[in-house]
Amino acid sequence: MSNKPAVMAACLIFAMPALAHAADGPFPGIYSVIDPVTGMTQDVLKIKPFIDGEFNVFPRFAGERAWAGVLSAKVMGAGDRYLAEPLFTQDSKVRALAIADIGYLYRKPGDSYSRDGRSDTGYLSHIFAIGIKSMQRRPLLAGHAERGERGQHDYRPGADEAKIAISTLNYSARSIQVGVSDAGNPANAVDTDPLNPYMGSAANCCFYLPATPHKPVRVNIEYRWLPDSKPETRTLPLPAGTATEELLVVVQADGKLALEFRAPHASLSMTEDGGVNAGNGRLYPALPAAERKAVLAAELARQQRSLKDLSKQLEKLPPTTPLQLTQQVAEQVAERQSAVTYLEAFSACKAAVRECDKQARAAVRAR
Repeated sequence: MSNKPAVMAACLIFAMPALAHAADGPFPGIYSVIDPVTGMTQDVLKIKPFIDGEFNVFPRFAGERAWAGVLSAKVMGAGDRYLAEPLFTQDSKVRALAIADIGYLYRKPGDSYSRDGRSDTGYLSHIFAIGIKSMQRRPLLAGHAERGERGQHDYRPGADEAKIAISTLNYSARSIQVGVSDAGNPANAVDTDPLNPYMGSAANCCFYLPATPHKPVRVNIEYRWLPDSKPETRTLPLPAGTATEELLVVVQADGKLALEFRAPHASLSMTEDGGVNAGNGRLYPALPAAERKAVLAAELARQQRSLKDLSKQLEKLPPTTPLQLTQQVAEQVAERQSAVTYLEAFSACKAAVRECDKQARAAVRAR
């Protein structure tokens, strides 16, 4: 994975049209960022309601395949203390979700300011692992409780069965929700996360298959085109492979469904043209070239606006401002300047994507 940093370090944000928000408050949902260089979407937070106004949060950073362990979160009250001084005066209509150990997620209506700035997607994170970034939100699974290791799972595997993860790769221009169940035992089932067009899901666990199959196994792919189509089911035989691998549900560009096994730890390296290797000779789903170009231009404008906001904030700080806060704002200004420099250089480059990424990084180092 020698080119993995080239994919992840350029991971910036854009605003895709969101599906209708869930009716259970502003925070439950799945939050993603997108790399405007590769056009690949990466889910980073999954937030579910818990009890007594608290939430369960599943993080996923740095190219991880699956959602990590659960964290607790709660909405900040008026008297609650934050871990750091604010960069901006927060508007009263902004709500903040404090996520244990990793930082904050802000719900920002309109052009309002959170403590860490503003975002045209309506959501802004200050997550220690990825920084201050705009995030796109989409709803959680619709129609039934999530099946799998962390949801409802009534299946009890036999001693001769192995568990595998299920992922969905959506190469189509439609949003979709996919689950997989054993055609002979519907209790053996797992759901993958609802997907926007041109994106892949996290690896969701766990589905069970015979470790050494003695007879053909058929599985049901249960899918629903979002937001309004009715659930449908297609039964397919498992492809050749072993239960020690990951099972992929492939949603092809024309909407047809297929199954493939994938060996774990497939490469995340970037190709010359900016694709990201997904294994099996496939690239991860990504936005078409024309949409990627628009995303790149929008992200440059967003970063320029953020740089302007932060620079003004730094100029307005009074001499009595604590040094720690002054340094924090200055660091954010430098970070935004690097992002603008990278995007300007990349946008001006006429070479292949990987070469343009190399040149843009060199421009940042030369600042």
